[in-house]
This record gives sequence, structure tokens and C-alpha cells, in this order.
Amino acid sequence: MEQESVKIVRDKDEQQGLIKIYWEEAREYVQQVEPTFAGIVDELEPDHSFPLYLAYYPYGAYDADTQSSLLPDGKGGYYRISDPNAPKDIIKYLGYSKDYTPLGMVLEKEIECFIDLKNEGITIPRWVYKPGKIFPFSRFLGKKTNRIYSPNDLLSSTAGARSAFMLPNIGCSINHANLQRDFNVQSSTPKSMYEHWSIFKEILQSEAIKDEWRCCVMYFSENWITKIRGDIAWTSLNKYLYEIAWNQFEYERNRIYYEIILSVIQKKRNLKPNPYLADTARHLFATTLGAAPGYAPATNENALPLNIIQKAFIESYGLKKYYPTVMYPTHFNFEEDTTPIYYSLQHPSTHVFSPKSRNDSTTLYDMRELQRIMRIFIEELTKETSISSDTIFNEVAKEMNLKYFHNKKCQHHIVQPSADLVSLDERFQYVTPNNKANGAKFASDAPFVRGCISISRNV
Repeated sequence: MEQESVKIVRDKDEQQGLIKIYWEEAREYVQQVEPTFAGIVDELEPDHSFPLYLAYYPYGAYDADTQSSLLPDGKGGYYRISDPNAPKDIIKYLGYSKDYTPLGMVLEKEIECFIDLKNEGITIPRWVYKPGKIFPFSRFLGKKTNRIYSPNDLLSSTAGARSAFMLPNIGCSINHANLQRDFNVQSSTPKSMYEHWSIFKEILQSEAIKDEWRCCVMYFSENWITKIRGDIAWTSLNKYLYEIAWNQFEYERNRIYYEIILSVIQKKRNLKPNPYLADTARHLFATTLGAAPGYAPATNENALPLNIIQKAFIESYGLKKYYPTVMYPTHFNFEEDTTPIYYSLQHPSTHVFSPKSRNDSTTLYDMRELQRIMRIFIEELTKETSISSDTIFNEVAKEMNLKYFHNKKCQHHIVQPSADLVSLDERFQYVTPNNKANGAKFASDAPFVRGCISISRNV
């Protein structure tokens, strides 16, 4: 079970939203979440010409949208660095990033970077930044060039999990009216998981709730960037950041080779799958490697104020029959994680959108076909003669453990009943200690688990 993030800067918030500090104070916080970084900077001894800014965001607040970063004004609102009324001090020290996001480090809670496809009614989680994570790299570490590869109108990011949703159905209009009454929720009854976040956010913003959940990001002023890029005395920090960035994009840099390998396997085995399922199979490998987020049941407050959300749905909405399981996006660590991560055909988050070749196929049929595709890929990848035999791709293929779930019975005994999930992963019945769900059961008929794949490592 993932550990609760350390509360390290709550006493500095004072509801001001943005606080200017210096390294002698910041190092205490950074030491707890990124000690190697802190050690390197200690050697550099940056003075007061290198200010840092602590920004505090409540759950669901955008710290950046498709235009630029958004900074809290301490009054419940936000402004862009490019705004004419932005504070002069902010323009002076953070103005270098007026058209994008300044270099930052998450100190507390999490940030989700995602693609919002409003017309499709889905979000695609791209990155989840946990405490100690530095972002974004592409604007600051790359060599200056007229070619800009990173789009600035595609990704957004929020404090906490934007792609979180309640696992059991919360689409009953009568029960939803209770939330509207108790928390002044304006959103209509949700018709999809995409709409759950807006309701979570409205509950937490209600005057009936005292929500102290905050995500803290530390932004670096321009002098830091100038020194990192051009001062030989700062080479150690420059090198360290390059190493982090290099490792973060390891999969993306080698993805073309994996694509070729899988294409060769398809041709060799005369595999002509539904393009949609072939894309999904590739995405499962990326999820196993941690290159793409999957989903997991929340058991702490790192990604969202879980206690308040569960309490609202138990006591106000009236969710009595099922556990108030909240799913959230996170990255799987193949080497360290002992609990599974999940993907669902009913809630796709692949990075490509090939059409289904058979629109009349059932999800249960697609699950069996996906299992066949993955079985063939794994058989070929694990052969000693495989061209990926000395790579992490080969290791993953040997040790990844995939299980397929649906609430309908599979006559081929390939897909397991989704009701089995709760006995295999106790997180699905987690309820925060302050809440009670007596008599509740796992929502085995929830859309997400009607076509769900669990990913873990064989031990």
C-alpha cells in the first residue's frame, strides 16, 4: 500500500497561495523528498539572488492549462505571469516562463499532467508528479533552437488527480440531489466517469466542508535557470537534471525499436488483430514499464482528499450498498511495486486512437482477443533468440502477470469474474478510518471492471 506523503510545508501556507523563500529554508523541505538534489545545491550555496516560490493549490485547481502556468493570488483566484496586473516581483523572477510552466518541484501531494478530450468525454493521464519530481524538462534542458517540438496547447495539469473517479455507479438522480442540497453542487447527475471530478471538486469547495488538502509546488526563479544552463560551477546540478530527464524519457527514446519488434512478431505469427486491440496491447507494455499511468484504488490522501469524498458519498449521496472505492491514475514501478495496477477497455487511455475493426464485438470477446494478442507477443519476446533478449522489454515479458476480468461468465475460462478482484486486492474495499461502510460490498458490476486488466509482477 502506497505511503502517505510527508506533510512538510503546511505551517508555511497561511492561505497566502504563493510564498517567496530562499534555499536555506527550502533545503529542509527538499531534503525530505529529493535528498540528492538538496546535497548538490548545498555545495553551490545559492544566495538571496536565487529566490524560490512556494505555490499552494487546493484539489482540482489548475496549476497550468494549455496556455501557460497559473499562480495562486492568495484570494482564491489565479493569474498568469503574462497578465498585466501580475505582481512585479513575480514578473521579475518568474517572467522567463510567461508562455509555459516555470521549472518546479513537487514538495507535497501530487500533480496530474493530462490531455483533456472534452468532446470524447475522457482525459488521458500523461504524467503523475509525486513529491521530489522536477518538471518540465523539455523547455529548460534542450539546446536553444528554432524548432519547438513540445506543443503548448495540448497538456494541462491539476493539483491532485484529474482523472480520478468513483468506481461504483453514482448516476442516481435522487441520490445526486442530496449532494446538490448538502454541498451546493451545481453539476448535473454524472453520466460518465469523466464527470466525477467536477463533482468531487464542488464538494470540496463547498462552505459546508473545511478542506485543508493542498498540493505544494516550489518554482525556481530565472537565476537558477541561467546558472544551470551556463555556469560551469553549476555543472553538477546541470548533469544531475539531465540524468533525471534522460531516465524519465528512456522508454520514449527507445519506443520506435519496440514498435518494430512487435510489428515483426505480428508478421511472423500472421497476427492480424483489431487495430484498437493492438494499440491496447502496446499500451499495456508501456503501463507495465511505468511509461504510461494506469489506475489503482486510492488508500491515502496523496492524490485527492479521500476521506472527505468518501464521507460525502456515504452520508450525503447514500452510497450504502457498495464500497466508496475511488480510482486514480498512477505509475507502476515494475521493480518495486507489490500491488497491481489496472487498465480498462471501458475507460481507455491509450495515446493513439485506432478504430475498432468490429464495432459489433462485445467487451468480453475483445478481452479474449486481447489475451490472445498479449500471449503471442509474450511468447515471442521471451524466446532466447528474441532481438530484445537483453533488454527490460524481455524482462517485463518474462515476469509480467496479466489477469483479465469481466462481470459476465467467460465460457473459455480466460476471463475471470470481476467479483474476484476484491479477494485479490484488498484496496478495493478500503474505506478511510473516519468512515463506515457496514454491509457494503465490492462494486463488481461497475463499468471499469467490466473489461479490466490487472498488471503485476510475478514473485
